[in-house]
Formats: sequence, C-alpha cells, structure tokens
Amino acid sequence: MDELVFILLQLLAAAFIIGGFLCWLLQGLLCKAQLDVGSKVILITGCDSGIGHELAKYLDSIGFQVFAGCFDTASEGAQRLRVEASNNLKLVNLDVRKDDHVDAAVHFIQENISSEQQGLYAVVNNAGVCVCGEFEWQTWSHIQKQIEVNLLGSMRVIKKCLPLLKAGQGRIINVSSVAGLHGYPGLSTYCASKYAIEGFSQVLRLEMEKFNIKVVIVQPGDFSKATNLLTSHHRNMNEMWSEMDSEQREEYKQYFLAYHDSVAKSGFTGERRKPLSALPKSFLSSFQAALLQNNPSKSYLLMPSTISRVKMTVLNLLPTAISEQIIAARYRKSMPECNMNRSQTSLNTITY
Repeated sequence: MDELVFILLQLLAAAFIIGGFLCWLLQGLLCKAQLDVGSKVILITGCDSGIGHELAKYLDSIGFQVFAGCFDTASEGAQRLRVEASNNLKLVNLDVRKDDHVDAAVHFIQENISSEQQGLYAVVNNAGVCVCGEFEWQTWSHIQKQIEVNLLGSMRVIKKCLPLLKAGQGRIINVSSVAGLHGYPGLSTYCASKYAIEGFSQVLRLEMEKFNIKVVIVQPGDFSKATNLLTSHHRNMNEMWSEMDSEQREEYKQYFLAYHDSVAKSGFTGERRKPLSALPKSFLSSFQAALLQNNPSKSYLLMPSTISRVKMTVLNLLPTAISEQIIAARYRKSMPECNMNRSQTSLNTITY
C-alpha cells in the first residue's frame, strides 16, 4: 500500500512538472506572437536625442505612424528626424512639464490621424532628466526638474492621452530604469522618480485592464555612452558648487572634485552632435516586443551587454541588505579616498 502511494505521488509530481513546463512553453509562444504594425499610431516623448530619437527613427522604419515629441522642434536632433525619417513621422513641440504643450500635442494628433485609425495605439513616456550629484549638493531646481519631467510629465501625458488610448485599446510604455530597482548613490532624486514610475505603472496596469489597455515598464541600464543623458553634467556641477555656502564647500571640496571626475570617466559628459556609440539592435527590438507582442511582459530589462544583464539579474535576486552592500562597495571603489576633514585650502569657485 505504501509503495502504491509512493508511485502515485511520483506520477503526480511528474504530471505537475510536465504541466507547468507546457504552460510555460505555451505562454512563451503566445507572448512571442506579434501584432501587425499596420497603420498603428504612436506618440513618443523626448525625441530630441538619445533613446527617444533612435526609437522614433526605428519605429518609423518598420511602419508605425510616429508622432515624435521634441522639447524643441528646431533642435539639431529634431531636424535630423525631419531629414532621416519618412514623411509619416511628424514632429510635435512637447515640453511634458506644460499643460498647454500636451493639450496642443493631443489636438495635433487628433487632427492628423485618419478616420479609420482608432485613436492612439501607444504612448511611450521616454522624456527624462538625470542629474548626477549627492542629494545635499543638488539645487532645488535640479530636484524639481527631475520630478517634473520623469514622473509628473509622464503622468500628465498619460492622463491627457487616455481618451485616445481608450479608443485605440492601446498600450502605455513607461521608461523606468535600473535606478527604479535599486538605489544608487549620487542619483537620489533620479532614483526617486524612477521608483515612483515603477509603483505608478503597477497600479495603472490594474486600473487600465478593464479598458484593455496594457501598461508595460521598460528598464534600461546604463546607456550613457550611446545617449546624451549626461551632456549637462558640467553645468549641473557648477550650479551645485555655486549654490553651496562656504561651510559646505570647505567640507566637500576634495570629495566633490573626486565625484565629478568619477562621473566624467564613466560616460560622455560633453556636448556632441551624435553619441559615440549606437544603441544595440537588441535594445530597439525589445522595445518593438513591448509594443507589438500580443501578450507583453509586465517589464523588460534592457542592459548594454550579456554580462551586465547577468550581473543585474543576480543583483535583483539578492536580499535588499546584500544588494545595498554591493552597490555601496562599488560606489566607494569608484571614488578615491578623500579627506572629509575641513581643510584650509582656497574656496574659490570651481569651474570645469
């Protein structure tokens, strides 16, 4: 009798494993099935440069009708889109911090889609600002701009586009970051905005389900070498230094300089017409999957390399206390040892 029970348990366990595998395989096949681009209409924010710029060109090339939101439609990046993309791509003057800009953009889209197109297929909230520097250094303007663009700007665009998204039973793609998964020293406000986008997206997904609107989070890693994310770093650091009082300058001078040098070495922090490396094809194809897969994943982790992806996957699996220790150790390692004791050195303004 005991032997029979044991055999039955073995058969049950085997059936459970095989069934789970088949369900996983079927789900994977359903997820990989992609919808036709057709004449789908999409709005992308932050297309002046970086990810938004490359994404607008790529999605235009595969057949989307792209409305490329640019902070300044007269910018060099916007003009390159005008020349390099097809006539179907339309530039939209869009500062996501301003209600009237978003209202005008929505009105422009309504006027420029054909009657057979049912609203918006997708909104990609890509516009973002990143200011590197410890929280005590950042000016209130730096803090406010990151929250206004990264979080409130995304919310504003979604709220005003919802009628068009409902009509199209579309999807919302919110660009978060690995900084929305872990806290990185020097990126306190940026992390706060991206953590907020993660939480907002999770709730919005549940609320929009009844309208058949899918909400997807895309989490890029460090692509600063292929984007213009850090082009304002020198100006930001000078602004931070100029607003410090003499006591803060005396306390932080050596550490402040060391931090600036470490950021400058990690990416490209100067103005340039084009990034010095392109976004990998896998990056753009992952965005395509988020947009066109019949049953998209809730989130897509996009890393610059296989090694960085493995490292991030491991970091995500570790307990928070251990992952924080690893990140803290990396931060300390990237910074030369600095004497935090107040020195008697000159406190003249630092200019880069």
